[in-house]
Amino acid sequence: MISEISHKISKFLILNGAEENDEAVLSYGAECFINLLISDGILLIIGLLTNHLIELLVWSVSYSLLRINLGGLHAPTHFWCIVIGTAIGASSMLISGLWLLNTYVTIICVAAAVLIAIVIAPVSHRHKQHIQRRRKKIKLKVTVILLCECIAIILIYQFSPTIASYVVSGLVMATFLAVLGALFNPR
Repeated sequence: MISEISHKISKFLILNGAEENDEAVLSYGAECFINLLISDGILLIIGLLTNHLIELLVWSVSYSLLRINLGGLHAPTHFWCIVIGTAIGASSMLISGLWLLNTYVTIICVAAAVLIAIVIAPVSHRHKQHIQRRRKKIKLKVTVILLCECIAIILIYQFSPTIASYVVSGLVMATFLAVLGALFNPR
């Protein structure tokens, strides 16, 4: 069903001025967007029910900005994409609390994640072959996002360590999926 909707969206975009050569890219982008809407919608409900809405929104921004640009492991079906994406967001609620236990371990993990992300960016996937043509530009964009997230962690930590820990979780989770994608994505 998601594939059918995304195909209709790409056809609509082409009828309204998008390049016909970009149909596959537009359709894939629409699929990703629909999956994101569903899993983020579920996360919003979880955030409301657990009284962690602000924290999950912060996590979602941190995670999504990096994930979209860095790339990473992709689920084999839309169903699993939604299930895994929601599980990653929900598990970040638990993991975020762990970052508050030891500042030094957190700093080491963030530094390692940043270095790994910069080295492997962008992560290829058979649906994202076009990224290799723009590799340097995407790597620079990932580096800027990582720098902004690190600055945000430092600044936010001053008034809310809890919210800063959600930024850390977003950064680490996106990098973790990128590593898995670099190892296991079909080429």
